[in-house]
Amino acid sequence: MSVPTKQDVDFMSNLRKVMNGEKSSKPTKLTETTEQGGTSPIDVTSGVKRSDIDAMSKIMKGFEQATSNVAAKVKTTISESTKTEKGVNVGAFSVEKNDEDRYDIIDSRSDSVLFEDIQLYESVCCIAKHLNEGKPINSSEISDIIKLNDSFERHYTGAIQHKHSYQVAKRSKNGGRMDIAQARFSESKNSASHAKRKITELYEDIIL
Repeated sequence: MSVPTKQDVDFMSNLRKVMNGEKSSKPTKLTETTEQGGTSPIDVTSGVKRSDIDAMSKIMKGFEQATSNVAAKVKTTISESTKTEKGVNVGAFSVEKNDEDRYDIIDSRSDSVLFEDIQLYESVCCIAKHLNEGKPINSSEISDIIKLNDSFERHYTGAIQHKHSYQVAKRSKNGGRMDIAQARFSESKNSASHAKRKITELYEDIIL
């Protein structure tokens, strides 16, 4: 399965730590593709301003709000689920939060991790439901969910990167780069929202 890179996960983790007033880990630098096809660095550590963090926080809260609203229904709609210290058991499988505040799916019978570092709660619940129905991990149903989830996470991370690029360009009063960053941000956000809606629809069809 294709998942965000370790660099992407560290990037998101550092942002959450800064927004929560915690000390971030070692400096992380990402790059964005320029209009000419090259790359330019995106500094997301000590140089990040409070305005950048606030802007990124609004993006993440906007996406996570819908996830929380739907996930709140799980306890009363999945009869075979049982709450645990780290997450919830869904039949023979366990959905647990890891140290990066993301979700892993574990086969409770063998204690083996089948899927890891998935951001959306709806995605892991859908996968766990299919696994309990006996579908293999490479089934078309599970593969479709994984593809949608990967699309969401890729565009979600892109939206945050482009928003940061916009803030940097704004401080340097670079109108051209501001326009490019804003356009890329809007495109990434719309694509992430589209993928998120599709996952939510699958979740409601399968679970609710």
